[in-house]
Parts: sequence; C-alpha cells; structure tokens
Amino acid sequence: MGKIELEDFFNFDSKEPINRLAYTEEDMKYKVKIIEKMQELGMKISVDKIGNICGTISFGNNPKKVLAIGSHTDSVYNGGQYDGPVGVITGLKTVEALLNSKSKVNGIVKVVIYACEESSRFGNACIGSKYLSGNIKEDDYHNIVDKKEEKQGNRITLEEAIKFATTYLKSNIHDIEFVDKIFDTVDYSLESHIEQYDILQENYMKNKQDVIGIVNTIGSAVRIKYDVLGKSGHTGSTPMKERQNAVDATALIGKKIRKLGKKYEEVMLGRASQVEINTIGHNGSFNQIPNHAEGLIDFRLLLQNTPENVLAAFEEIIKKVSKKTKTNITTTVISKGSPVNTSAMLNEKIAEICEKDKINFMKMPSWAGQDTGYIPAKEKTMIFIPSEGGSHNPDETTKKEFIEVASSIFTDLSKDLLLEKFRDSQVVKVSPSISMLDYGTASTNKEIEK
Repeated sequence: MGKIELEDFFNFDSKEPINRLAYTEEDMKYKVKIIEKMQELGMKISVDKIGNICGTISFGNNPKKVLAIGSHTDSVYNGGQYDGPVGVITGLKTVEALLNSKSKVNGIVKVVIYACEESSRFGNACIGSKYLSGNIKEDDYHNIVDKKEEKQGNRITLEEAIKFATTYLKSNIHDIEFVDKIFDTVDYSLESHIEQYDILQENYMKNKQDVIGIVNTIGSAVRIKYDVLGKSGHTGSTPMKERQNAVDATALIGKKIRKLGKKYEEVMLGRASQVEINTIGHNGSFNQIPNHAEGLIDFRLLLQNTPENVLAAFEEIIKKVSKKTKTNITTTVISKGSPVNTSAMLNEKIAEICEKDKINFMKMPSWAGQDTGYIPAKEKTMIFIPSEGGSHNPDETTKKEFIEVASSIFTDLSKDLLLEKFRDSQVVKVSPSISMLDYGTASTNKEIEK
C-alpha cells in the first residue's frame, strides 16, 4: 500500500483554472485517480444511480457504527483546485491513518465523492447529497438540463450526463458495485472544506494565528427566476411616465432585494444578490424600450430564517415593482432549502481534539450551502481550513499543512467515535441566539466578541 501523497491530487504551485464540470470526462478522470487509491487502501467501491461514489472499509470484528467522510470533486467554470477535493482526500488520509493505527477501532468507514455539488452545470446544487436525502428523485433526471448547452440550443439532461459518467467508470475501473443508493443513512458524517470567505484569514491578520473553523450552522439557498413583461416602444416618442420598461423593473427589483438582503445580514440571517439579468430581443439598441427581461435571485439563509419568510418578502417586492413600473411579473422558485445546524456533540469533540493538539479554532457558520446540509446522518458536521483568494476562482489556495491538520483531526475524531458506546440517535437543537463566531485556543475556549 503506497502512501497517499497530497501532491498526487493538488499542484500547490499552480493557479491554473480548473474545469471539472460534474459528470464530464475531466471530472471522471479525477474521480478514477481517487478510486484507484481507495482500492489500494482495501476499500470496496460502490456507485449509485445519481453517480455518488463510495469506498467502504470495515474495522474490528463486529462493526455496527457507520462513519462517512467526504465532499465533491466537481468544479465551477474556471474554478480553483481545492474547493471540494480537500474533503475527499482528507477522508482518504483518515482511512490510511486508521489502517496504520494501533487503536482498536470497530466500525465501518466510508469515503464518499458526492456527485455534482456545484450548480454551475445544471443550475441545481448538491445533487448527489439531495438524492441521498430524497430531495431529488430518479424521476427528476430528465427535467434537469445543462444550462450552458441549453442556451446554445442543445439539450443534455442529467440522465444523459449520469449515463456518460457510469459508462466511463465501467470502462476504467474494475470491481465496482452499482447500487440504488450508496447509503440510506449513516451514524456520523464529516466533511472538511476550504473556507469560502475571509473570516479565518482576517483572524490570522489580526492575531497572527492560523485557525481551524468548526462549522456550527450551514446556510441554504432560495433561488428564484422571474420574468418581466412590459411594452415595446420608441424612446424618442414615448413619455417617461407611460413607459413599461422591463429593464427598469429588474433594476428596481435588484435594488429592493439588495436592501432586504442587507437587512437580514445585519442580524446574520441571510444574504442576497442579483446574479443575472437578460433582456430579450433588443441587442443593446439605444432607441427601443425593452418589453421583456429575465432575472435570477440567489438568496442565502442562516439560522431561523426560512424559505417561507424570504418568498413572502419577495412576493411583496414583486407586487410593488409591478405596480410602479406597469409591468407583469411572474416568478418561478428554482430551489429552496432550510438552514441546518450541525451536531453540537461532534463540534464539542472536535474542539476537545483541537485543545489537546494545540490547534487554534473558532466556531463559525458556512454561508454557502454544502453537501453536509443534506446528508442523512444521525450526527454531522464539517470543518473549514484556512484559504486565500476566496472560492470559485483559480486564485483560491491553501497550504498542504492545513489539509494534514484536517486529516489529523478527523483521524482522532474517528477513533473516538468508533470506540465509544453506540447511540441509536441523538437530536441536537441549537438555539437561534447562539453566538455565530466562537473562538478557542489550546488554553482557552471562552467566547470572544467579534
């Protein structure tokens, strides 16, 4: 069994853009490299009907508890190389450490590559983990299409993409079991990820200490498409007060949505952005009043904010804008989800490991949605490792030692979980009034004001 080298999966000196769109050949090539390492570790490989990939290994004489560690490998268009794969390779490193450990571990460990976490290709995020939780079903496959190809007049469905990926695996990997689902539920689910904004980096600049983030709540997305129908006209002959300008309506929607998002963000409930406006049929003409426009809204939720709250507020905005601009506006909800609190028990165990190993840490939210939010597990959590350059672009970067630290934390946590007395279930409730940013060090775990 060869040692797992991080350089086999990451080029730490490169900032070349990554285009591993879900189910494409580039994504499948990378997955095959990981599967080959799974098999070297003695793991059995299974692939389910949506393309989730799982390597499974058993420890001990009577394993009952099941622990899943994983993330995704697909990227956005021209993305970075760490968003996603860090979590999968951490799983591989954890299994390698457990195999080399003298600890008497008793349980089943699964390293998982969740399919199509990014929404770039199909306009729907976390497709693999949503399938496991029942939020996406096989009947939906032919209705989910490649957005870029659709704009170019081609129709590639999720069903067709999955078929390509499955065929690729069959041609390149031996000894794969094809199943309906890689699992229905697990006892514990762990994920590591690069941080996707700047809280850990800001902490380093302030205190000159690298910090691991323990994620206490995971945001969700409400995505809405709206269509505005106005009235065509000549700019030189139509008075301002009589215009029914579709673009004016989209601009006003954007302004009001931004105001609503800022209001929610002040109490850490959400963020909003106008991500795309498309005017139809005028090609930038100066003297035509556009009568048709489309827009997309991406609203991110945290804590007690619900999709119902946001959708009700959005409908009020639409009514006001429609009346003011004399346009007809229709809306379609593309996706909606509720924020998820992670396991207080697992978070506390991670904090204890960090204390023991003198690793600085802080408890923090994930504004972005993650596979962990959908995984059907009795207990689940994730950690962030420091990164620079943001996320979803080639400048995202992290250090090799941070991935090693994440692997070390998950190795210690896995030993603890697979040695402790089995619990059938535990419901963890976290008060909406919890401090979102809670810092700890090797010597103290007191709360610090941000």
